[in-house]
Amino acid sequence: MRNNQPVTNNEFFFDDDATLVSTTDQESLITYANDAFIHVSGFSESELHNQPHNIVRHPDMPKAAFADMWATLQQGKPWSALVKNRRKNGDFYWVRSNVTPVVRDGITRGYMSVRTKPSTGEINYANNLYNKLLSD
Repeated sequence: MRNNQPVTNNEFFFDDDATLVSTTDQESLITYANDAFIHVSGFSESELHNQPHNIVRHPDMPKAAFADMWATLQQGKPWSALVKNRRKNGDFYWVRSNVTPVVRDGITRGYMSVRTKPSTGEINYANNLYNKLLSD
């Protein structure tokens, strides 16, 4: 599901040592967001809680990236990729996203996402790849 939030061409830069953490339930509704994720996303904790995690999805991200993520997670495996996200005000930021299923008693109960700041080279590579995917 895509949302119709504003989009700008302004990149938001965050601290190199920031770690953005969030958890979701099985339906990908946010159940926890740490202070770093709240700050970088520009949303308040209450605005994020119980919202679909794609509230921060940027429209420049190809659908294929998230199809790959869900296919990987449904196999019970962790998924990693660079992701361009959208802040509340429409600015964008890049993250190195690591998502893993949260399993209890053999059942996937939700997902945990841990995101860090990628290098400029990683961003350039991912941006070129995603632009190619979007143009195909």
